[in-house]
Amino acid sequence: MWTWLSENNGVVSAVASVATLFVWVLYLQLFYRSYRHQLRPKIMITRGGGHSLTARCMVTNMSPEIVFLQAIIVRLNFGGGDLLCSLSDVERVAAQGRDQRSELFQGPLSSGDYLDLGSFEDLVKAAMASCAPDGVIDELQELGITAIGTYTWHDQLVAAERVFVVRDHSGKRLLKSEQPMARQIRSRREKRRLLNVLRDQASDVSVGVASAD
Repeated sequence: MWTWLSENNGVVSAVASVATLFVWVLYLQLFYRSYRHQLRPKIMITRGGGHSLTARCMVTNMSPEIVFLQAIIVRLNFGGGDLLCSLSDVERVAAQGRDQRSELFQGPLSSGDYLDLGSFEDLVKAAMASCAPDGVIDELQELGITAIGTYTWHDQLVAAERVFVVRDHSGKRLLKSEQPMARQIRSRREKRRLLNVLRDQASDVSVGVASAD
């Protein structure tokens, strides 16, 4: 054995070098994937203060870097097709003394920072006043909230969506979500769709006015 190793020292050294290089490449690949995973953006959309439409809608940045919130898209379903409305494009009168980001649905969110967007009922009414004036809130069956932003680490669109089913219970309109957490939107196709929605909303000159309380 030792004689064979001595006679084939060059071959053994070459094989060992290739094997070492392969191990380092694999290690660096795993390290890079772990590093990217740690920097991956994550936006939470949660409900606070109950299960009814009067509950508060909270958007939290769980990413390790700042996310600039660009828009909040509300999707309404009254039993027919979906109606989409960008609340960030709705003209609003911001109340003094309140966080302007919550009033305008835009602004930077540091890591761990959150925004109280108001009650779900207020969000629905603002969306209806702008995009569904003929809708009746008591006929609302499904409500979707999508938060769209830009992530400072890679300067690309990031988004998350959470869907709530609206049901009547003991005379109250309650929100129920099958999603334990907001779904992170990562596919290019869905991101292009959201960009198209933002462009369509921004170019719509018939956007209504929703007054802040």
